[in-house]
Amino acid sequence: MKKSIVLLVISAFLLSSCGSKEKAFDTNLQESYSEMTITLASSCIVCDKVSQTWSNAIRNNIDHHGRYCYDFNDALKTLFTEYQSDGTIDKIELHKDKMINSAKLLNNPPKSRKDCYDDYMEIVSEASSLARMATDPTGSLQSYNNQTNETFENLSKKIELFKIKYSDFLKSK
Repeated sequence: MKKSIVLLVISAFLLSSCGSKEKAFDTNLQESYSEMTITLASSCIVCDKVSQTWSNAIRNNIDHHGRYCYDFNDALKTLFTEYQSDGTIDKIELHKDKMINSAKLLNNPPKSRKDCYDDYMEIVSEASSLARMATDPTGSLQSYNNQTNETFENLSKKIELFKIKYSDFLKSK
């Protein structure tokens, strides 16, 4: 009788500790996911503006204000000077760093969250890449557009699938 009570108490303890580990995972996931959405929203806006500015500078020799510019490098330099001044670049970097730091807290997930963890780490990696494209554009206009569009499409698909598969983990508090 005493053995069964001890086993019952131990089982209850193990179950409750697993539940708390899952709850901690879900809380950290929610925090990282929130930072990821801010990072992506800001990054997409900047990537779009970079692409428009770059294109207009090449085609029409005008910057994002419609003023004459010598070449696309001048137009992009002006755009990024403004983004530095108004804190846009810092905001993207800050939220990207918060996303990554809270994602690091997801390491060693409970077994019931392992697939969620693996899927989410792929999303974090691609979200970081898109943020880097927003803050440090490289290549030609065509390669930049191809790369940002491809990354955005992949992210959109992965995030949609992630929300469908793991919506319960994102709602947990």
